[in-house]
Amino acid sequence: PAARTGHTAGVAVCGSVQHSDGTAVPRAALTLIDVTGRQIGRGASDGDGRYALATPGSGSFVLIAAAGGHQPQAVTVTVGERPVELDVVLGGAG
Repeated sequence: PAARTGHTAGVAVCGSVQHSDGTAVPRAALTLIDVTGRQIGRGASDGDGRYALATPGSGSFVLIAAAGGHQPQAVTVTVGERPVELDVVLGGAG
């Protein structure tokens, strides 16, 4: 099925979740929070590691990606009027 880009609910943040060697991380859990820590979106990467989450509009947000066997990764993203492409690299469990 085609991924929904979320154009009806603000600006999209999309990209891929990858291992440090560049291979895709399928089914990674993604959470988008605002600067106050309130969750505004969640989803998962597809079988190719791709994801798309909608934001309520422009501003700064934190994207948290997590997958089994990996350290969670939090990345700050600033959204304007256009969709943002953001790839996230997950490290090992350490």
